[in-house]
Amino acid sequence: MSTDVLHRVFDGQGFDGTPLEIDLAALHVPYGASGLTAVEPAIREAAERHERIGLSGPIGCGKTSVLRYALDQPDQDVAPIWVSVARDSDDVVLEPKPFVAHVIQHTLRAAEKSSALDRATAAEVLQAATARRPLPTTARRAAGKVAAKFWIANAELSSDVTTTLYGQDLTRPLGEVVESAGRALEAIAAFGYDPVIVIDDSDAFTRGGTDAEQARLVAAFFGRTLKALTELPCGLVVALHSDYEALPGYQAARREWGVLQRVLEVPETVSGHLQRILARRIELTAGARLDDVLLAEAVEALAELNRGPARRNLRTVLAVAHEALAGAVDRDREIIDAGDVRRAATKHLP
Repeated sequence: MSTDVLHRVFDGQGFDGTPLEIDLAALHVPYGASGLTAVEPAIREAAERHERIGLSGPIGCGKTSVLRYALDQPDQDVAPIWVSVARDSDDVVLEPKPFVAHVIQHTLRAAEKSSALDRATAAEVLQAATARRPLPTTARRAAGKVAAKFWIANAELSSDVTTTLYGQDLTRPLGEVVESAGRALEAIAAFGYDPVIVIDDSDAFTRGGTDAEQARLVAAFFGRTLKALTELPCGLVVALHSDYEALPGYQAARREWGVLQRVLEVPETVSGHLQRILARRIELTAGARLDDVLLAEAVEALAELNRGPARRNLRTVLAVAHEALAGAVDRDREIIDAGDVRRAATKHLP
């Protein structure tokens, strides 16, 4: 056995816990493959039916990866409109009109960025997506900010939506702003797609601030703010923190406003599924097998971290795997053992 395989995985950032979002669909291993709940097909089917659903799980468990795999493929009839709420002011979260305007701005920027890609880069993105492979190095910088692949698959659609939304007065009354958003979604549907608004970072409300402030944001957002989207001709998928279920304000908002029709859970990552995730990363970056890089005891040590101290945070588990890989490379080792994992864990977990 040679150290070359470990170097290839390391150089290719095989255990990167925060890859480009556009690559997440290629890196994700569907839960259905491990015999657990087939959550990815359920999400896709809900989007096609214009349902309003939640996807629940702790931070870092893989909600975004699940959504990207389920929704962000150019050969599907689903058109995901990715909307972030992590870095915006409280007004965007608390008030319906600013939030609908926020959705419009995200849609316009996504269409404009996709339209700006040159043909060669667009072709590389689509080829990689069809083969379920991460983007080649030549395309990563140019395409890293692309919101969804369906925009690239249909340049005429991107142009049509840009024309529809450009120059809209977002200070008008809520009903008129909603109408503007509806026209853009109808333009997307006219090209044969099922539009779905996807909010994959609502768990950002749990970061910082007092418990009272967090509770206020969660109650408002899952109540009157999201209620404005129910008037739009599209589906809705919201990734939410599993702790929200225990918040009285969240429960009351769901009862009073009825925005989310049902909530799906991200399945727990059992040992076998973690093996498949690691094997997928190794195959993509080094063309090698799992047992060329990690001893069985090292995989089990990572699985124990996921079940225990990491609390289902796959980003953290992958960070530990990367640290263990770096340590093995530094020591000119040929394979990662449980000792490498334990030493790496001390840097990432208390």
